[in-house]
Amino acid sequence: MSRWEGFEELVKVVEVGSFSGAARSLGVSKGHISQRISQLEERLGARLLHRTTRKLSLTELGNLYYERCRQVVDDLEEIESAVTQYQQKPTGLLKISSPNLLGEMQIVPAIADFVQKHSALEVALNFYSRRVDLVEDGYDIAIQVGKREDINVVNRVIARTRFQCVASPRFLNQNGSPGDPDDLRRLRCLQFTEYGVSKPWRFQKDGKDKTVKGHGIWQSNSGHCLLAAARAGVGIAYLPDYYLAEDIKEGRLIPILVEWCAVERDIVAIYQQRRHMTAKVKLFVDFIERRFGVSRPW
Repeated sequence: MSRWEGFEELVKVVEVGSFSGAARSLGVSKGHISQRISQLEERLGARLLHRTTRKLSLTELGNLYYERCRQVVDDLEEIESAVTQYQQKPTGLLKISSPNLLGEMQIVPAIADFVQKHSALEVALNFYSRRVDLVEDGYDIAIQVGKREDINVVNRVIARTRFQCVASPRFLNQNGSPGDPDDLRRLRCLQFTEYGVSKPWRFQKDGKDKTVKGHGIWQSNSGHCLLAAARAGVGIAYLPDYYLAEDIKEGRLIPILVEWCAVERDIVAIYQQRRHMTAKVKLFVDFIERRFGVSRPW
């Protein structure tokens, strides 16, 4: 017999004053209640209840045991209430990972608005180009471009981004504008690298895909670096639209190969797959999906 079995039944019997009342309250049979308390008394080697046809009363040892059991039940109810509240209201620390520029330009303002509505919440936002391990690194949510294939994670699409080819007016005046993605093989290109590997640039036209690896004269794992180099006229960059919107608007960068549609990719919020999601994760992901899903802020 488990050391926990019987104590809750004893507390309920004392509270309501009868075996039948305790059985109704706990949703079990009267015989089940009687059996559990008898087993408890047998395990303890002590009588806890005086039983008569008219009423029940605690023995001296029973009263001592009941008081301690009552405290345990109260503590359990308090813990369960705290857990329920934690699940229903966003409290505690919400730890988020995000790419640098997307985080600085879009996620930070979103979080600022979110915490205005949920003042009991604390936030830790860190910027990484790498993909964080939710469990090992202790993150509630990772926001990134492209889905993950990890086991037991949820990929929630919150927006879509389109990659664009751009160059500065000075670069285009000096080198001309490419008419076809194949022209990138002879033009200076600014390439993003991940773990030392650069990926080819993808384009689409008339339902056909084309991948091109340009003449890479500048490589970096930082989108900030590639953006700055493109502004300075060093070469052609291939970056997500949230990097480029302001520069294109102000004329610092010019879209090129516009008739070739660069591939769209999902911006996703990634979190652990759990049966009971905490309120802070659910509410924030719902909030950011509504904020970015209707229209791209950039």
